Amino acid sequence: MSISNNHVYNEIYPSKDLDDYVSLYFKAENPSDEPQEMTICPDGYFKLIIQLLDGKIKAYFLTGIWANEIDIVIPPRVTTYGIKFKIISAELIFKREIRSILNSVAQKETDFFGIDAIDFNGFESVVQQLEDILQKKLPPKEQIRANRLRLSQYLYSNYESVLAKDVAKQIYWPQRDINRYLNKYIGISLKKYLNIQKCYRAYFKITEGEFFPPKGFFDQAHFIREVKKHTGQTPTALFKSQNDQFIQLRNIKKL
Repeated sequence: MSISNNHVYNEIYPSKDLDDYVSLYFKAENPSDEPQEMTICPDGYFKLIIQLLDGKIKAYFLTGIWANEIDIVIPPRVTTYGIKFKIISAELIFKREIRSILNSVAQKETDFFGIDAIDFNGFESVVQQLEDILQKKLPPKEQIRANRLRLSQYLYSNYESVLAKDVAKQIYWPQRDINRYLNKYIGISLKKYLNIQKCYRAYFKITEGEFFPPKGFFDQAHFIREVKKHTGQTPTALFKSQNDQFIQLRNIKKL
């Protein structure tokens, strides 16, 4: 759990059966009487977000992949529950594309995914209920194409910077076909997605005050330029504002 500046944050990782589809579940609280302004950095996941006020659902929406930073305002006394989904969940769990909500959100009715039936009493209990819902939406294993799983497993287990052609070679799926798949479902190319991931990994170093470019950047200038493109700030400025503005840098634990 993280508690900082009137912001309370906690996360739980998925069960083994859902690990290829879900990165984590999180709960964030603004217990103060003032709204909190924060910035979300691109992280390569799309999300299902539920916001509660006095125990009742206040807002409920699906986000697309964020390719740039986005400013958000968390209202006073609001508790937020969220699921960070890996890219293959668009096709295999949601059975839809999310490219149409790239850098935006889609508001949902509370019966979407059966959220209206959840008892929001205790984070672990909420996660178990969400897991039960998602488990029922998984397709039979024999219907899951192996190249989709290989793509997800490679992208989320390889912590070194890689090129698009290397991904294609490692998972035995032509880069052209991967690009078609990603553009169809999430709205960006493999190269763009890898660039988002590369910058997200760099945030780990930035939170520790390390500003030397990690593997995957040509030089310091390239590193600064790419981080600024995705967050609107230089690595040094990002580090200085992490506790006041960038919610992920405050709580970041896992890719």
